[in-house]
Amino acid sequence: MESTTTTHDSAALRDAMVDACIRSGRLRTPEIIDAFRAVERHRFIPDCDVRAAYVDDAVAVKHNQDGKMISCISAPSTVAIQLEQLGAQPGHKVLEAGAATGYNAALLGRLVAPGGHVWTVDVDIDLVDTATRHLEAAGASNVTAGLADGATGLPERAPFDRIVFTVGAGDIPLPVLDQLAPDGRLVIPMRIRGSVSRSFAFERDGETWKTVSCEMATFVPMRKGICDDVRTTICLAGQGDVQLETYGEQAVDREAMRTVLDGPSHKVYTGVKFRQGSGWEWVYLWLACVLPNGLSRMPGRRPGFTPHFAWGSMAALDGESLAYLTVREGDDADGRYWEIGVIGHGPHATSLAEQVATEVQAWDRDHGNDAPAPGFRMATAAHRDLLGVGDPRFVINKPNSRLVVDWP
Repeated sequence: MESTTTTHDSAALRDAMVDACIRSGRLRTPEIIDAFRAVERHRFIPDCDVRAAYVDDAVAVKHNQDGKMISCISAPSTVAIQLEQLGAQPGHKVLEAGAATGYNAALLGRLVAPGGHVWTVDVDIDLVDTATRHLEAAGASNVTAGLADGATGLPERAPFDRIVFTVGAGDIPLPVLDQLAPDGRLVIPMRIRGSVSRSFAFERDGETWKTVSCEMATFVPMRKGICDDVRTTICLAGQGDVQLETYGEQAVDREAMRTVLDGPSHKVYTGVKFRQGSGWEWVYLWLACVLPNGLSRMPGRRPGFTPHFAWGSMAALDGESLAYLTVREGDDADGRYWEIGVIGHGPHATSLAEQVATEVQAWDRDHGNDAPAPGFRMATAAHRDLLGVGDPRFVINKPNSRLVVDWP
């Protein structure tokens, strides 16, 4: 049995976690804040240190035979973002795709009480069983965990007022749209191109769909289902642990990528200066749209690798070449700045690095971080022609859907 001291400590840790999410603006709604304070996150990851359970980071709960993480409990701030996007209300019927440990479903159970119910599904029976045990121990009597592919939904329980995916998708799973109530809302993290993804909150807008919220977010990809989002991670040869994420739609020589950093490089700086607090999400989105293969995450460290963040960098890919983002610090009359640079490797290192740099400059000239945020529209394949935009670079066509990015 947990000691009184540990119980007190976990409550204090939980309150600190919630307070941090409030300060960051991730948590705003009183009912969601109350749910976060009430649900004991560490109970849903008992193998994790209590303190680690309340750090703002994801916690892996399952790996495949190659050691790759295939399920996790999302960082508290990410959970908060999606719950705010979802807007679940008392009496709602909610479907969650991605049960994991049951923590998110327990929060949802509180938000839809009284009178509502949550169905949370996963593709692995061990995860379903674990989530069921956690939910029962937490007294979440209005939550049911089951074995199913979230991309197919639960037609026998439809219609749902809210549907939320806590796993990443490469496209819209069409079956769930038919299971959404006419005034319902779908929250789904969807990749745009490469590793750049956002959590979209979609509502119907006639024959198409509008976004009522869109936040930067990255999730473990869906698997074992009708809408798998297969990610191939390339471990780069040589010293260090640098990896490169690639996806099926990207035109890239994966074998050549293993040794691409071993060759000569070409570096170019853009003149675009970021200050303390400058966000990267919109320049990432711009590059994901205008570059043929989008942007890929490139985490890790190695001698000579100078990424723009401590965790790694984002990279543009072109066949046997890549170009990743870097920065250099400096001071001017306005204070400290970080100038965006690009470092290319491979046979087309120079042209690719110059292309990325030119597009960073175009984004900064025409939009930048001070411009209004772009908007998003979506249509399923049957209605894709209803959506158009003047610049075709900002029309993202997928097998099931069309996504349009409206830059102001």
